[in-house]
Amino acid sequence: SSGINAEYGQAMADEARERYKITAIQSRKMYEILRLRATDTSCPEAHKAYRLDVKRRLNKAFQKEKKAMARQRARLTEEELKALDATKTPEQQHEFLERSFLELETEYRKVIERMAAFVEF
Repeated sequence: SSGINAEYGQAMADEARERYKITAIQSRKMYEILRLRATDTSCPEAHKAYRLDVKRRLNKAFQKEKKAMARQRARLTEEELKALDATKTPEQQHEFLERSFLELETEYRKVIERMAAFVEF
């Protein structure tokens, strides 16, 4: 088993599925929670590495949506295309990712606090 600061990958997902009987999504979230607990958030470089790793996962949804929209664009009128393009600027995507990350980090910290009440880390 790899250390918690190792990059999350298929091997971790497979091990979690086999050992703990949880899905890849559940194991990824547990990895992120445990990695947050192990990350020295007072160290800007360590916190940034953690933040970027989580944001990469969150950004995958945008990339999937972008691919789906590329297939749909051929069917839209010019007016519909303009309206669609105005709603998803890179700045809006960045703001959404930052907001999502901060919400997740707050949620994860609550989980860590609850776990500490029951388990000695």
